[in-house]
Formats: sequence, structure tokens, C-alpha cells
Amino acid sequence: MKNNRKTLTAHSNSSASPDRAQGGSTNYDLMFGSQTESVIGPEQFIPNIMPMGFDSVLVDSVAAKAKQTKQWVLVFIIGTKPCFYKFWGSIAAAAEAGVPYLIVDCGQHYDPLLTHGTQEFGYRDEIGIHLNVRGDLVQKSGELFFKMSWLGRYLGKKWPTVTAVPVVLGDTLMTSIVPAAWLFTRTQRSIQNEAGLRSMTPTVMRKLASHSAIPLDRFFQDQQKGPWERLTNEPFPEQYDTFTSAAGSQFLFAPTELNKKHLIQEGYAAENIFVIGGVVVDALELKRSQKPTQSIFQVYPALQKNRWIRIDIHRKENLTRRRFAAIIGAIRKLVLKGYYVNFVEMNATKVALEQYGLRQELLSLRNKKNYLHTPIWQEYSQVLEFYQSNSCLAALTDSGGLQEELNILGKICLTCRFNTDRPESVTEGRGNLLVPPISAEFIFRAVDHVCKSESWRHSLQNTKPLYGSRVGEKLIHTVQELMRSHRKPFEWAHERLGFWTDPNDSTPFL
Repeated sequence: MKNNRKTLTAHSNSSASPDRAQGGSTNYDLMFGSQTESVIGPEQFIPNIMPMGFDSVLVDSVAAKAKQTKQWVLVFIIGTKPCFYKFWGSIAAAAEAGVPYLIVDCGQHYDPLLTHGTQEFGYRDEIGIHLNVRGDLVQKSGELFFKMSWLGRYLGKKWPTVTAVPVVLGDTLMTSIVPAAWLFTRTQRSIQNEAGLRSMTPTVMRKLASHSAIPLDRFFQDQQKGPWERLTNEPFPEQYDTFTSAAGSQFLFAPTELNKKHLIQEGYAAENIFVIGGVVVDALELKRSQKPTQSIFQVYPALQKNRWIRIDIHRKENLTRRRFAAIIGAIRKLVLKGYYVNFVEMNATKVALEQYGLRQELLSLRNKKNYLHTPIWQEYSQVLEFYQSNSCLAALTDSGGLQEELNILGKICLTCRFNTDRPESVTEGRGNLLVPPISAEFIFRAVDHVCKSESWRHSLQNTKPLYGSRVGEKLIHTVQELMRSHRKPFEWAHERLGFWTDPNDSTPFL
């Protein structure tokens, strides 16, 4: 496949003349329209943009198969590191069922530590398009929009009778942008997996804001048993991404009935919503029984002894000054009080440590035997290996997917957030508790209270599994049913209301 890959190049309005793409097939004009002067003062209106990687032979062979078998092409859009394992179940099920598919790698994460999933899950030779997006949220959004639009136009021109449906998941940037780009380019909607993730907070959180002396036992019990309310401004920008993704998607695959309830309340048609379980399930079941290439206990022998709290923080809202200082302060308190703490430094965490001058707080702990500071662990199997082991006491995290994974594994999850888009893991699974980053002292007291309480540890480790099984198979089976029923990834009002359907009158002038 490697020799078939072309490079599709886009250029900014710089003084350099536009280079022709490798193979001479595509340049700036083809991707963005006619190149015009868009310079305001000395600044470039359009930033430098990396070229796309495009395997035309692979893309065309998949489209040809779809045309021959009269099926859709599922275009799986990988955005960030978790997508590599979250998509595995659906991709494996599509391959097993003979459903044509393409894999698009957005390239948002490109460090080898973050892209090891291409090897771990066997994607390397199946990725047909590398979008190579870079920059801040705005630049990444623009690149995703233009590059996915180019792909839509390519497929529309060369394979006009083939229906290609993007599949996005979670709440990352690509989840929001890809459906909009596809809808505006092809007048077709997408499939959103993990749809209906809406953040909620227990009402006791408001009481805590005004009465900080609430006993911790009551605070935790009210989380599990008391009322909750919608609070969807965080995580940022993920809540925006998942909201807008649903608006651009025709078929919505939800992890739980609560997610379906959210979507119906927002006006989405129940007939287009399918509850299939959590997307982490399939890869977790695959990898929990497989040994990693190198055991995490060989990489970090210190983890073999004692019981550790693994801490990872990366949400933008938790990287604001006051919250982040509280979290770092709590880590220091936990270590000085004798807890064994493994702090995993994420890319975003690294920036915050430098920006706020807090790295020294952690460097001062480097000689403590009960403190381990590590980069991101390369293999998903290594993460599961640790969490399944007796070396894991608990996790303190702001991750969304990890709340699901620890529910399945029966391990203690302490979520360092004021709200969560997995409230069911607290109220139904009963293995997760919110530990809001109010202050270093509060975080420490909350973690210390749970870890010292035999009753809380026992309760949180005896979780009710919530996220199902064989989730990828359920998605692909449902897609096959949609195809057999001649459902469409877009309907006009006259079609939706039952007036008429005319396949030759489906695409407007755009």
C-alpha cells in the first residue's frame, strides 16, 4: 500500500509558490478553491497546513467493493489516542461482516507514545487517509473541515452512486467537525457513536459550595442516592463537540438508556437512536486477557510493590490556575502522608506545569520512594495490566472513558471534576465518586477518606457493570439492518413526512 500513497498539499498565502502535490493530482486550489489574497496586514490569514496522505488504491478498492455489494462505506474517523482502542470493536466487526470501511487518521495525536494504537490494534496498513491536522482548536477545526470536504468531493465525483457514511465517536473535535463538513459537502449525515454524553452534577455539589463543612460520608452518599441536574458547560470543549455532532448525525448510537433519554429530550427521533453499550468494552475484553509487549511492571518495577493511586489529569478546565494548583497540592499532600502515587504527565499537563511554575512542586518529591512520575504509558494493555493488578489501590482522574473502564474492571474511580458525563457510573454502578478540585486540602481529605475506609473501598470495588458486551457487533448489525431497510443518512422533510422519495432529486445545488 505504501507505494500508492499520495501527498495532498495545501498552502497558506505565503511568499512561497504553491508546490504541486506528489503525483500532481491535488494542490491548494483543489482543496480550498481559487487561491486569493487573504492577508490582513503582515499576518497570514490562513496558517501553514501540512499535506494529507491519501492512498488512492485502497480508497478506490473499498469504494468498488461497496458499489459491487450495494453497501455503504463506513468511514471511521480516528481523532485522538483513545480512538484507536475505542474503534477496534466496530472495525473488527465490520471486517468480520464484510462491510466496506475506510479508516481516516486525523493526526491530532502524532507522538509515538500516542499513536502506538496503530500497531497495537493492527491499523497501520488499513489507514487510507492521513489528515495531518495541527495547531490550536481553531486551526484543527478548519483543517478538518476543508480536508474532509475534499474527501467528500473526491468520493462524490469518482464514486457518485456509493454512499459513504462517516462514523465518529466520543466528544473530541473531530466528532463535531466531521459531520458538519460531510453534511455541507455531500448533503449526508454521519453516524455518532457514544451519542448522548451529557454532563450532570449531583445537587449536593451546590450545597457543598455554600456549606463546605458537609461531612464526606454524606457528600459521597448524596452523590450515589440524591438527585442530579444537567450541567453541560464541562468538559470543555467536549460537551460542545458531542452536542453539535448529534445535530450533524442521522443515526445515534448511545452507551446507555440515560444517554438515549437525553437525546429524546433534545428532540432527536427515537427510531434513529440505538442503545448498544460502551465503546471501550470490546478492546478492553480483548486486551485484558493479552500480555502487553512489555509488562508495565518491567518498565516501572516500583509499581510491583505496595498499592498505588494512579493520577492522570488533562481536561482543559482542570488546567486553569486555581484548579490545577489544587490538584498538584493534593498530590504533594498524598505523597507526604505516605500514599504511593503514580502521576502520569500528559501533554496538556506538561504545558500547565510549566505555565504556572508548578513543576518544582513535583520535583521536590522525586527522591520519595512512594512517588513515581511517568510519561503516558504507550500500550493500552499496560494500562489494563496495572488496573487489574493488586498494585492498583485507586485512580484519581478526569478522564471520561476511564470511568467506564474502571466500572468494568471493578476498581475504585475518583473523578476529579465538578460534574461528569458518566453519572450512571456513580448512581448505578456505584464504583465512581466525584472529587471536585476545590482545594488541595479538600482533594486530599476526600481521597484519604475513601482509601482509609474499608466500607467505602469494599462498596466501590463491588460495582454493577453497566456498559454491555460485543458492542461493535451491535453497531455493525444495526448498520446492516439500516442498509437492508433502505434507510438513508439524510432525509428531506417531504421524505420524512411520507410524501415522496425520488432518488434522482436528492442533492441540491450547493
